[in-house]
Amino acid sequence: MESSDNRVGRGTWARYKLAQAQFTSWVKQTADKVVSRKPNGTAPSHQTQVVETATAPAKESRRQKKARAKATVTPLADPRLETNVESAKSIHWTELEILALKITDNAEPEQIPDAAVNILRDVVNLRKKSFKFFSGASAKRPADRKLQESNQTHAHIINVLERILAKFEALTSARRKDTKNEKPDEKNPMGLSDLINMFTHLEVQTPPDAAEDDQADPLSEDDRKSTRSKKSHKSKKRKPHKERRSETRTSPRPSTTDNNNEDTSWLDTFDWGLPSADEDDEDDEFDFYMMVYCFFEDFNTIRNYVQERWCDYWYDRSVHLNTLAVITNAAFELFHMLEWDLMKALKFHPELTQYNSMMDMLFIQVGIEHIDYDSYDDLSQEEHDERLWRDEADWLAFMSYCTICRTLENVPPGKVPMLPPSARKKAVYGAHNMKTWQEFENTISFQMITEGSLLKALKKNGQVPPKLPAEPLLLQDWQESLKRHAVTSSLIFSFHLWVDIRHIMEEEVIKPFNEMQKTGQRVVNALRFHDPSSVTRDRAFKREYSDRIQDTTEFLLEDFTYEDKLFRFQQMGIDEDPEEFFLLKNEPVFAGLLDFRARLVHSEMGHQFAAFTYVLEAASYLYHAARAADPSLPVWPNMEMLNETYLDDSMFKSGFLGVKDPVAIIHNYQLAIKPPAGWDGPPDLANRSGFAQSVKIRRTLYYRYGFAEEDSYYEIAYMEHLAMHRLQLERRRGTPRTLVASTREANELLEDGDVNGTTTGTYSVAPPKLDEKTEEYLRRKAVLSKLSPIEMLQLVDDSVQTLLEGLLQLDYLQLFDEAALFLEEVMDTFGPEMQQRVKYKGGEGDPPARLDKLPTYLGEDLKAAAEAGNGKESEIIGRLVEGTTEFLTQMGFADDTSAVTE
Repeated sequence: MESSDNRVGRGTWARYKLAQAQFTSWVKQTADKVVSRKPNGTAPSHQTQVVETATAPAKESRRQKKARAKATVTPLADPRLETNVESAKSIHWTELEILALKITDNAEPEQIPDAAVNILRDVVNLRKKSFKFFSGASAKRPADRKLQESNQTHAHIINVLERILAKFEALTSARRKDTKNEKPDEKNPMGLSDLINMFTHLEVQTPPDAAEDDQADPLSEDDRKSTRSKKSHKSKKRKPHKERRSETRTSPRPSTTDNNNEDTSWLDTFDWGLPSADEDDEDDEFDFYMMVYCFFEDFNTIRNYVQERWCDYWYDRSVHLNTLAVITNAAFELFHMLEWDLMKALKFHPELTQYNSMMDMLFIQVGIEHIDYDSYDDLSQEEHDERLWRDEADWLAFMSYCTICRTLENVPPGKVPMLPPSARKKAVYGAHNMKTWQEFENTISFQMITEGSLLKALKKNGQVPPKLPAEPLLLQDWQESLKRHAVTSSLIFSFHLWVDIRHIMEEEVIKPFNEMQKTGQRVVNALRFHDPSSVTRDRAFKREYSDRIQDTTEFLLEDFTYEDKLFRFQQMGIDEDPEEFFLLKNEPVFAGLLDFRARLVHSEMGHQFAAFTYVLEAASYLYHAARAADPSLPVWPNMEMLNETYLDDSMFKSGFLGVKDPVAIIHNYQLAIKPPAGWDGPPDLANRSGFAQSVKIRRTLYYRYGFAEEDSYYEIAYMEHLAMHRLQLERRRGTPRTLVASTREANELLEDGDVNGTTTGTYSVAPPKLDEKTEEYLRRKAVLSKLSPIEMLQLVDDSVQTLLEGLLQLDYLQLFDEAALFLEEVMDTFGPEMQQRVKYKGGEGDPPARLDKLPTYLGEDLKAAAEAGNGKESEIIGRLVEGTTEFLTQMGFADDTSAVTE
């Protein structure tokens, strides 16, 4: 797994904890602010009374301190500074009510942001639901004193939070009444926007006072020998009803990072309250349960989303098969991310991260929160088993776990099971109960295990690369599981989702393979038809170009497993021939990813091929000059699509966008192709600028799926890059601390780097004022860390679907041929003299790069005509229009009614 310090996306549990911490931090800061700013402000009598009743004894025992610490929430530091959050001052829940009363008594209604109220409402709802669930267990276990006391504490905290919420809602209601705004829907949970808005209200925390920690009581011998609490055991009776949470909460996951790492995010330094190695505080069973529950809830949220997208294809073909393949593989990657996060959060309890332990907790001991167990009472045994399978076992992916374990038991380590085509059991679709579904799952799991075993053997023998081009993560997980004979939660989740997809597609499971072969043949033909030596001598590009032709042919057009299967059949005495392309015909995700990869290769290689010359730019400027002179000319579709790949303020488009003088457009060509300062090599894609977002997204996905040499087995960094492109967040070397430091001097907030006599970088004053650009950068970077798994998946979905409908429709190689033909037609219009100047005759020995000088020569002629004042400028433009018209007519663009004119 890649380092968690520099990636995006957090699970539901961690996002919920961050939201709670943000609210607590805001309460403390706002209380200090409103009280200090209000003239002659004194605490009301009821506040004083609460303070007196809530004040802790002068001397606490160690157990009392531990109990108080467990009900404490650590606030976040300002997200714009890399402050040491772990040492920030904590707020006890009793103090939280006092601070909230200060706010309600001294603040104006407009000082209460809606985001804070939404977050608090969501926190209260989750605590109430959890309390209701665990109170049912405590009612059946009256002898469990610890559980009874824990529930009483939770109930009291809920009452406190409800009182705070009521007061804040009263203030926000008064504000809406004044502004005549509608009352918000209280059923809506807090979302990503609420977490982002809270970012605006957080300020720098005061330096913590560690004196209390220094005065802590020494550990006694009994304390050192204390053991952690055991897992709760539920009664065999039914559990109370819990409504399932349909929303996805937002809060980044915990992470421990090195403070010396400049790229470390402030979110990764947050302390989530889990016991460290030298602590022996009793664990909170509520936290453990909710961590595991949210882990499965995130899995099912992702699973449901991917299922719905595949159903969209099945019913109305509203989504591309390539998009489905990419988001499914992204879901596999997110399952790994969630499992990794859970393992880090429960690193002191690794046994809880094992699937069988989590399943035992949710399925056997405690129960699943959203299941109405009382509704089981009046069911027959058959109905009971059916409900158990549909509502619980399926939600936990328990059937897939059993199938994987049973399949691994039948495959000895190091063996490759082979089965002749005639002996293969055909999958029967339409499973509607537990028995038929189990038969269906067993059938397709054996298909997966045989192909996975063969791939493992091919890789071990060096017959294929260690990672195949665009190989799905599920296939890699199967191979890893066969090596170690171990089962991970991510493999179980991925396989469970894959079984769903096979069931949805039914007999149409072969369609991705058919589309893949068509795309592969088209791409290979196009690449072979264009020789990169005609445009460049760059050996690296020519090698990459040749490699893409080779691997596209090998993995899309040929069955790379056939020869080895045939050899094994002969060794085993099987007289039948293997079925060709069996893996790709029955694995829609792999076939879809290979299809998408071929499209990326075609676009990327075509773009780089064309970028070694200025043929496209030359053709574009002459085409737009001709259309400026005669707007009635037909539209050149591919050229218009090329224009969409550049930003409006790019150097390329600025020369003709909005310019109506054809002479000016031709003169501007020289500015558009001017190479960067100090550049004396050939023009290439890396030195062009001003590309639209779609080009950056394509390059990101190309580097993710375009190569077989990727070493990052669980690489999901491309999701961060996609998010950065969508948020228009450019990479910057400076960390938030560096950015703030550079702003201090400009705003003259600090004198000699000293604040309140300290230069540690932790401040007790308002944060330094940041310039607008830096503030926006930090805000967008904070968004990256707050993305939920489902939001990341939706972002990938949108990016790929937009790419398929836009940029990947542009054939760069075809446009290059059209541009060369257009320039040649215009050159011929100006006669033999222009042909001699360009030195292009159209033979095999003439590189098309010579044609990109044509606009330069026309510009020289226009300049000479203007200086001579002989009126030949209109004649030159007339010939350009004539040549353009002839080309567009020959290409049939004049009859293309689908193109939209400017």
